[in-house]
Amino acid sequence: MNINWSNWKAMPSPENCKQIEGPEGSGVYQIRNKKSEEFILFGESITCRKRMKSFFPKPYGTGTRNNENKRIYVLEFWKDLEYRTTKTNTKSEAVTIDRYLKSLNIHKFNT
Repeated sequence: MNINWSNWKAMPSPENCKQIEGPEGSGVYQIRNKKSEEFILFGESITCRKRMKSFFPKPYGTGTRNNENKRIYVLEFWKDLEYRTTKTNTKSEAVTIDRYLKSLNIHKFNT
């Protein structure tokens, strides 16, 4: 599958998580640990940038991810993390990419 990813960007600190860059609309994100080169997370959303901020606890981000282990990992290792995104034209396109990434079975956490 050909995905038009952005360049990898350093994960901002929790205090600066509002600086996460990514699509305001539908898209897909992928997060990896640059030290271990392990793929950590991926996901799709109709508001991709907002979804990524949900990994950071309040008062920094929205802290709404339902899997506490994901939030703990991101908070503990944010200095080692980097992310990339891709904008999609529709939610359906984002779901297709999300399913493809899931099929690779290479991420520490599923969506």
